[in-house]
Amino acid sequence: MFRDETRKLHRNRWIVPLAFLALLGHSDAAGAAAMPPSWMPMTMLVVSYDTSLQRLDVQDQAAPVTLAVNTNGMGMPDASATTFADFDPAEPWSVLQNSAFSRRLGWWAGTGSASIALEGSIEDAFGPDASIWIESISISPGLESYLAIGAYGVNANNTMVVDPNANGYTGIFGTAGSSTRWQWDYQMDHNAYAVPVAHLLPNQSYSAMYRVYIGDAAGDEIAAAIGASTIETWTWVAPASIPVPEPATAGLALAGLGALLAFGRRRA
Repeated sequence: MFRDETRKLHRNRWIVPLAFLALLGHSDAAGAAAMPPSWMPMTMLVVSYDTSLQRLDVQDQAAPVTLAVNTNGMGMPDASATTFADFDPAEPWSVLQNSAFSRRLGWWAGTGSASIALEGSIEDAFGPDASIWIESISISPGLESYLAIGAYGVNANNTMVVDPNANGYTGIFGTAGSSTRWQWDYQMDHNAYAVPVAHLLPNQSYSAMYRVYIGDAAGDEIAAAIGASTIETWTWVAPASIPVPEPATAGLALAGLGALLAFGRRRA
């Protein structure tokens, strides 16, 4: 009988720790992943070309875009669009995990057929291979940039269906080993900016300076277009309070395993 009771003790000593690990697994599974970040309210940097002066121009971040109807906040300057969220690691926008981020800044040619007109003006002036390029010439340490296409960042059709050809949330402007030069497609494209928590300081200002120029298919500035380029600086302010990232599931599991082993040693 004494031997049977001993067996019971050895079996039961694992119940509490295993229940703890099961609770960890349940909590992780029950957590709801955040939706992809919103592009609203937008701050659009409108790119235009003056055919008489033969110069590019970019509407500054501080100047709201003039629209007939501005009820959705489009074009309003936003220097503190800061968010934190817990994303599904399987989704492209998970590159923003454990970061303060904003995807409200965008490049735009204007309403209606403005993008077609702009593209036509560039090609008429500098040849069919000419296009507008945007180059990051300086950026604050820790500031990352990802391409976001459409309402959810992954599809030009404004759906959450990931279009692999859209390259949603791939690095641009030097992020993740990408080129510092990016060929604009004349469409409404957004930078999804992110600063990992490790690089964040409360109320710190971050900035990125861009040169918008006319280049050939390889991204080299066309000689005839030298002097047509313009510079745009984008600024963003970190939040006053920086959260501590939640521990990963693996870390919780290891902690639970340590508790389990310690419990077993105490009862041995």
